[in-house]
Amino acid sequence: MIRTALILAICTSCASDYKVHSAGDGNEGAVGDESAIDTASPYEDTDEPDPIDPDAPVAVCTVTPDKVRPITQDATWIGRDSYDPNDLPITYSWTLVYRPVGSAAVMPSGASADRSGFTTDLAGEYVGRLVVTNSEGIDSDPCEVSLDSEPAEALWVEMFWENSGDDMDLHLLAPGGTLETDTDCYYGNCTPGSWTGGLDWGIPGDTSDDPTLDLDDISLTGPENINIEAPENSSYTVIVHDYPGSVFEPANAVTINIYLNGSMEWSDTRMISGEGSYTEFALIDVAAGEITSL
Repeated sequence: MIRTALILAICTSCASDYKVHSAGDGNEGAVGDESAIDTASPYEDTDEPDPIDPDAPVAVCTVTPDKVRPITQDATWIGRDSYDPNDLPITYSWTLVYRPVGSAAVMPSGASADRSGFTTDLAGEYVGRLVVTNSEGIDSDPCEVSLDSEPAEALWVEMFWENSGDDMDLHLLAPGGTLETDTDCYYGNCTPGSWTGGLDWGIPGDTSDDPTLDLDDISLTGPENINIEAPENSSYTVIVHDYPGSVFEPANAVTINIYLNGSMEWSDTRMISGEGSYTEFALIDVAAGEITSL
């Protein structure tokens, strides 16, 4: 089982050289200046902490809820409890400093203390950073807080790719399914509000075993996502189609992440080239809880 990074949420009214530490499988990505997050061991840090400026404002940050479902559930980054010890007015600067590799999520814009409507597009950890500045131009130490994005669906398949201008399409075949039919979930029949009315797999009329393509990206680098709340105890096939007519034609690195019951169980990155090609990635045996590379 692959585990995503565990990142400590800190309110840095403490020393300014406090370091954030992470450990994981490499499916994480810093946003912006990666040097802003130090992953060195705390036992190797022999520097004396800088003295705390008694006149500096204090950033206090939280996020609610602190665990969300990707795509379908919003979170709010909260900084309203920040303050200045001399009661000077303060302004708020929120940035998203960490997100899963392949994510295109951004911090909601604005100048308010709280930032609502944040939606994750991939499963994994997201870290928001708050710095407040008082009317004399003195900045607080940064406060960082993490948000966990975890699928509630039993089967969750994510895809993203490296270079934009190359339209990659995610396909999920039902047990015994064939491409671009009603036994294939893809952009032509499986998106919310699709003109086809969606797909009815498994038990007729039971929507819990039906697939949904939540995200379909054309011109950027994804992500795309297909999920099933309660899949059949059978086998599903994950395929990537390099849609023809793209601007970017060289080989492109495409990553597939597969989650079973909320945990990432399989991930692979492959170079795909050839406009119009179909590349089989994995066979998912739901009953056995096993994923086989194809």
